[in-house]
Amino acid sequence: MVQHSIALTIAEICRSRIGNEVQLLAQDPDYTEEAKDILKANGFSIVGEFGAGGFAEVDDDSVVFSVFVEAPLKQIIADIARPVLIISTGFDVFNDSEKPWIDAESPRTVDMWKEYNKISFPVSPQDGELMRKLHNLALGYRLNSRRYYVKRFIV
Repeated sequence: MVQHSIALTIAEICRSRIGNEVQLLAQDPDYTEEAKDILKANGFSIVGEFGAGGFAEVDDDSVVFSVFVEAPLKQIIADIARPVLIISTGFDVFNDSEKPWIDAESPRTVDMWKEYNKISFPVSPQDGELMRKLHNLALGYRLNSRRYYVKRFIV
């Protein structure tokens, strides 16, 4: 749920600085009913409960926050949109089985990243254990827009 807290914070910043309403969408087929209730109580709409329906919500005015990817997210995004902001962990982040997530780079994603400025967020040694799964967190923001209009935040 750490990523959802971060999404709430970033959405609030977008609302206060840009002045528009930001829709919060969450997608994970493994959400429990309790998790769904907590997210809904905090302003999230649950999408794509039975598949990848949340991907249909991604457009050029979206922020996509996806840190524990179990789908080829970057591949899908490269084919459908150029979100304002993409926050994701890299290919060499390992899942609980010590296998890499399936969100690998490809020629399409390499081309997509040419339209973004990427910033990495290193984890300090003091926060190593707390943030160990986020050690490759990166933020990519689209280069070609003068002013961003964020209308939905997808976690």
